[in-house]
Amino acid sequence: MHPQTDLSLLLESLSQLSRTPYFNKGLEAHTRALIDVVEHVLSASPKYDDAIVASLADKVWLTHRYLQGSTTKESPYEVEYCLRFAIAQWLPFECLVTTALTDEKDFHLKVGDPWDFVRTMITRYEKLIPDSRLVFIGVPRLYKDMPLFCCALYHELGHFVDVIGELTETTLLLHPIAADIPENFHPIMEAYRREHFADLFAACYVGSAIGDSLHAISPEGGMSQTHPSTGQRLEVIGSFLAGEDVDVLAMFQDALQRRGFPQLSQRFEIPEIEPAFDDIRPHVLTGERQLHGIFPAGWSYLAKALSGAGAPWTKGAKPIELTKIVNDLAEKSIRNASVRQLWAEAK
Repeated sequence: MHPQTDLSLLLESLSQLSRTPYFNKGLEAHTRALIDVVEHVLSASPKYDDAIVASLADKVWLTHRYLQGSTTKESPYEVEYCLRFAIAQWLPFECLVTTALTDEKDFHLKVGDPWDFVRTMITRYEKLIPDSRLVFIGVPRLYKDMPLFCCALYHELGHFVDVIGELTETTLLLHPIAADIPENFHPIMEAYRREHFADLFAACYVGSAIGDSLHAISPEGGMSQTHPSTGQRLEVIGSFLAGEDVDVLAMFQDALQRRGFPQLSQRFEIPEIEPAFDDIRPHVLTGERQLHGIFPAGWSYLAKALSGAGAPWTKGAKPIELTKIVNDLAEKSIRNASVRQLWAEAK
């Protein structure tokens, strides 16, 4: 399709999105700014080079996908809400979270907003560009109402921090791969370091839940060119949570200190959800650390219910029913906490 046509169609859709209520008014500002940029390019005289227009259309199309996902009731708002606190602790710029549901078993988190391109290539655009950055989150559609499964997004945020801070690259300079390992295996060793860092990062926020999620999604995952085996990953996570010495942890703590980032440490508090969940009620979460702690608490409660040792309401229920109800209680607990925060800020 011709890029001009794509931009015209995207302009129509963005205009419709701009009239849709957002959870975050900042996303509306990004949408309106995109509309202004597209209108500028479509009406520019002389016209921008076709290659520039095509690249802009690709970037707007991608951004539109995530903005559109954030306007629907399907968006996993609860996990987005929790991630915002972690993002603010690690990234040196203001970020707004946007979500797209995927039809694959694919979690991802990345910066992909178009504003750097607009600044450098749309040279005749004179209006202000948003200062904040858009963070694109991808969540499997099947898991949109399963926040416990979506704690894998903390792992993806770990990858994001790794890339932004060049942490794995720093470890390779400070702690080179052993000389006796053939050079053609070095990319694999580097990939393994990245996965271990992302796992450790997630464990800081959701504790054992990242291991539970990993085991649920890929219980028998073996070693590959991009990932250590599930067993190896669970071992590193378990050692970290037990406070044991882990070589890969010490390596990354060194890199984090030298790059000016916080250290990897526990940032969650496990709430006592049993009384409320036993009564099939959401738990009242207090504080940011409990927002993260609802994930390991929820996984632990679900495991107990599935084992047959749960509350009376769990007796005789099918595993899928238990999984849905516990996730629903966790989801409502987080949403209620976000509503209380909004009320407090309004006052």
